Amino acid sequence: MNWLPFRPHDPGPGVDSRFVPLSLDSALREAPPLRVQPREVQRAEPGGPACVLVSDDENLVAQCALISLGAAVRISRCSSSSPMIHDAEGPVLWGADALGEALAGSARCDVLVGHDEQAQTLWEAASRLPLSRVAILPGASQWLGEYLGLWCMRSGHGHTVALGSRAGGVGTSTLAVLLAHAGTLSGLHSLVVDLDPHSCGLWPRICARPPTGIRWDELAGSGGALASHQLVETLPTVRGTAVLTWSGTPPRAAVDGALTARLLTAARQGFDLLVLDTGRTPHPGSEAIGHFTDRQITVCDASSIPPRGDYVLRADHRMPTAAMESRSLLGKLSHTTSIERAVDRGDLLDALRSRRLRQQLADLRLLPVAEDAGSRGAP
Repeated sequence: MNWLPFRPHDPGPGVDSRFVPLSLDSALREAPPLRVQPREVQRAEPGGPACVLVSDDENLVAQCALISLGAAVRISRCSSSSPMIHDAEGPVLWGADALGEALAGSARCDVLVGHDEQAQTLWEAASRLPLSRVAILPGASQWLGEYLGLWCMRSGHGHTVALGSRAGGVGTSTLAVLLAHAGTLSGLHSLVVDLDPHSCGLWPRICARPPTGIRWDELAGSGGALASHQLVETLPTVRGTAVLTWSGTPPRAAVDGALTARLLTAARQGFDLLVLDTGRTPHPGSEAIGHFTDRQITVCDASSIPPRGDYVLRADHRMPTAAMESRSLLGKLSHTTSIERAVDRGDLLDALRSRRLRQQLADLRLLPVAEDAGSRGAP
């Protein structure tokens, strides 16, 4: 099989184009592995996601601070002339006392905030700022908290791919580990998360002696928000790929949705690529997982193709028909002897020495890389 790198394709309007495909072999020829400096700086920031409030109203500032605390979002107060307004990555909130500056300038105005007696002024300003939302406190406190909370969950740059299957034994966990490590080889900061409720842990297939670091066992008893920089520092890694799984015994119950949300919120802020092994579908926590997932992939053989969504033919012994290919078929990943032998000796990552396997993973176009690196992989 010839190794021919493909050109990044245009995903079209409305599709997240922060990442484009890159040939794995092209990435492997780069030394040292490519890192995107702006995102490295973001991972080192311990404060977490933050929003900006422009106001001198002490009562309003205090109310917004309580709301943002409940949403696990830091709030930074500033003046209307502060450069923080233009540099802010999170929402910019303007108090009713600062609306004159908001209307006179060209700064971002995501939410206009004020009290009941300022409602008419806020709505009049919103009519001149059509992209702004209005939050009249205290009545809109719950809405504002949900708005900030949802933004916080999606604030990270990490591209998230969830892999599931309709039946066991088709290689979902194997593909998840291989895909995450392929991302590492391409220069991404990658994490594979074991969310399979019936999992006995990924370690037996990855390595004989698991490295030190936190597992689901320790996280299950944690509370509160998870800091992204602490998560990056404490997760066990194998050859540069972070792994979150169980110690080896089947979990007594699936990870609850609140913990899953906290974990994925922090992971999207600390990693470039997240690969979720969700086990058999439907997953009991699919609602929470869906908030964070950029791609949902079903792994199956030719006899169990799902009715909708993207899917990968796995361990298939016959060619897909034209009808199958006209749907959302991404490709085929053969269960080769190199994978089987690597799993048997507990060193699955070693299977990526195979050039053919790297080509198959690249052909699936599930592996993202940073935009500014894409041109380096294009012929």
